[in-house]
Amino acid sequence: MQKIKKIKKTLYVVGALLIIILAVILFKNGKNDKQTIIAKIGDFKNQVSVSGRVIPASSVDLAFKNNGRVERVYYSLNTTSSQFVKSGSILAQIEAKDARKELHDAEIDLENKKLALVKLQLAKSAENMSDDLQQAYDDGFVAVSDTFLDLSPILDGLDDILNENNVSDSVIANNGSIAREYKDKSEKLYYQAQKAFDLNKKSFRLLTLNSSKEEIEKNINDIYDTTKIVVDAIKNAKNLMDYLTKENDNQTEYADSKDTLYEYANTTNEHLSELLTAKTEIKDKQDAFLNTDLEIQSLKLDIKQKENAVNEAKDKLEDYYIRAPFDGVITKIDAKVGEIVSSDTPLITMMSKDVFQIESYVPEVNIAQIKIGDMADVTLDAYGESVIFSATIISIDQAETIKDGVSNYKTKFQFTTADDRIKSGMTANVSIITFNKPNVIAIPGGVVFEKEGKKFVQVEVNKKIIEKEIILGNASSLGQVEVISGLEDGDVIILNPIIDSSEIK
Repeated sequence: MQKIKKIKKTLYVVGALLIIILAVILFKNGKNDKQTIIAKIGDFKNQVSVSGRVIPASSVDLAFKNNGRVERVYYSLNTTSSQFVKSGSILAQIEAKDARKELHDAEIDLENKKLALVKLQLAKSAENMSDDLQQAYDDGFVAVSDTFLDLSPILDGLDDILNENNVSDSVIANNGSIAREYKDKSEKLYYQAQKAFDLNKKSFRLLTLNSSKEEIEKNINDIYDTTKIVVDAIKNAKNLMDYLTKENDNQTEYADSKDTLYEYANTTNEHLSELLTAKTEIKDKQDAFLNTDLEIQSLKLDIKQKENAVNEAKDKLEDYYIRAPFDGVITKIDAKVGEIVSSDTPLITMMSKDVFQIESYVPEVNIAQIKIGDMADVTLDAYGESVIFSATIISIDQAETIKDGVSNYKTKFQFTTADDRIKSGMTANVSIITFNKPNVIAIPGGVVFEKEGKKFVQVEVNKKIIEKEIILGNASSLGQVEVISGLEDGDVIILNPIIDSSEIK
């Protein structure tokens, strides 16, 4: 007995020592250890989690969202074979002429925009645009060649006209200072045109269709400027002839010269127009390379807008139909063809077949985060967390239900598929997914602190702690917050931020 007491005493002492040693170790670790997490890019989900009970499928009352005249009822309770309907089947519809026209017009607009994009992409392909630009240079070369061929004899002819006896210096002197002014200006312009033409000839002799685009473009610009001078010289020579004809009252003396000058004017003006067209075409084709991407992006934006318009029109048209929300049996039909019905008035009642529902109560703090149609992941206690079923919210009560002094709202979920494993009365754990953002950095909200109206976290860099300003996005019901900017994948975040800034290196 005494021996047993000694053993017990020894064990007590050893145990006490172990407890003391463990406490010291924990104290030291707790004091020096910096707890951290690593920022990682991943999916950011917000889930509202509730529990519920599996119940037998209950009936659902269905109604139109719009007022109108019933156009067609697709099922009748008199025919037993048509009572069972598949999810999404149309049960009844009201007149929707305007809504169908709106959808038809939106679809036509969308197809027209898509066709316009295809045409633009074909017309503005790099190959086609290169061919168009090359054709513009080829046309410019032809315009330059044609102009050169005509300008040479025109300048010679203009020189002959200005040196004829009927415009000699003596004749000009006899007709006064105005005639002298016309003659001097005509000769001055002629010499300018001849000099410019002679300069152009040097580069034109070396010009071929295989010349560089820069050489062709330079010749087009140079001969265009020269042709403008020739046009002005012809115009002033014609003014001289008109003046001398009027002053001497002699229509025949200058008639041949005037006719010739008229022909010269027509020819040079035509060449001037062709050269200007060539210049413009080249510029337009060059700009096309710059503008094509913008045009295509603009059309793609138009297509996106038209697609949205089509989807909106489809959504509006759906308001004129009653569809089966799930596979089930029609138990009641009050809709009659030809009668006027009001929106939200129950007309058809359905009961799901071989599909159970979940009845749950969502607390007031979470009710604003969910809506009818939200998807949910469901686990049943009978099968454990590894077996996940899918369900959809089909109803949310408008009136609250008080449970334990807290407002709750009865919410029903419909299992999306029938499953023999599901039994009435089973306990269900429901996670309602309210949003799911991919490629997001999310961190615990508790690591964020505020300073001077801005949000910060502390991160460890090269064994030093620094503060990083961050911008936050959505927050989850589990306390996670989305970081829009300020953190990068792999940043080491301090879980217990240092309050005393003097400790931050």
